[in-house]
Amino acid sequence: MVALMMTAVSVSAKDNGDSDSDVIKVVYPLDFADVKRVHFMLNTLNNVIKVYQKNFTEFDFSIVFYGPGLQYAMKDFKGTAYKEKPYIKHGGPTGKGTLGRMRALKQLAGDSLHFYVCGNTMKMKKVKKEQMFSFSEVTPTGIIKVIDLVRDGAVVIKTQ
Repeated sequence: MVALMMTAVSVSAKDNGDSDSDVIKVVYPLDFADVKRVHFMLNTLNNVIKVYQKNFTEFDFSIVFYGPGLQYAMKDFKGTAYKEKPYIKHGGPTGKGTLGRMRALKQLAGDSLHFYVCGNTMKMKKVKKEQMFSFSEVTPTGIIKVIDLVRDGAVVIKTQ
């Protein structure tokens, strides 16, 4: 059974009066290959985005793709160590696969949703930037990006 675990990380936050302090910041590490977990994560993310938009709540969400999870940010698998799976483009609750759902989430949330892909994993798996979502940003190390986002006030939500 897939469960959602929220891990709130205590950080020594400085409240210097920035308007940024009212923004809800969340990071979703996507470091797993299980498609059921990915769809569950996308369901919860979609639900939260819709509620926050309806209530005019500012948010800044990030998904960090690394390790086995990098495949979910890819649009082309040729020449890489990853093999394209049917669920990337087909299936799931909307029938559009994980790729279609990621695109729909990005369209829904706009600049309030960021996709970071791990440069280390890309190098190890022979993945080029052109093979990733056009709206993804390469970060040198995925786990360091998660740590940096937490240090900047984000809460980690880990799908298990």
